[in-house]
Amino acid sequence: MSAILAFVTAAILIIIGVIRAKQPKKHVEPVLVKRYVHAGHGWLRITEDGDVVIGMDDFSQSLIGTIDRVKMPRLLKRVEQGEIAWYVQHGHRLVPMVSPITGRVVEKNESVIYNPSLINTSPYGDGWLFKVRPHKVSSQLRNVLTGKVAQQWQETVRAQLNRFFSGTPALMYQDGGLLMKNISDRCSDDEWDGIVRQFFLVNEPAQKL
Repeated sequence: MSAILAFVTAAILIIIGVIRAKQPKKHVEPVLVKRYVHAGHGWLRITEDGDVVIGMDDFSQSLIGTIDRVKMPRLLKRVEQGEIAWYVQHGHRLVPMVSPITGRVVEKNESVIYNPSLINTSPYGDGWLFKVRPHKVSSQLRNVLTGKVAQQWQETVRAQLNRFFSGTPALMYQDGGLLMKNISDRCSDDEWDGIVRQFFLVNEPAQKL
């Protein structure tokens, strides 16, 4: 009797498996991460718990070059939207970057401290910098861009860079329209100061080590 019952149970399970296999699979839409970018070329992403992840956009890391060192704000320090919050070093140049949002630092990406080149290889992924607990985030989002507006702004920035190097366009792009690596090495000190002021919104001379 038990053998018959086991046989019937197995047969039912096989039939159920065949029926499920014939059913069309549901299409699962990918989860899109909403990212905002500030005019100073820092980006932010709001997490499920309300904290904000901050990093550098692709344009900034390409323009600066290989990141050799990063100096982040200390934990619990308050950073202000549009004010200098961290520094990155490439060769002898120390570049200040402004925060895309106001809040207190609650976590730093230790991996980037020990391996700053992650900012270059994965600016929107493993190369994130730190998290902040924001202050009145909804009002601050009016000062950052996302979606198609952000894409259009990035195109405008590239056009501005074209005009900045209008006399020496060969310094800018390689095949495929990608920025040359380590453009900062190809600039004079005066040119680099101009880039920092115009593209990173920092009203102080770029420091040289």
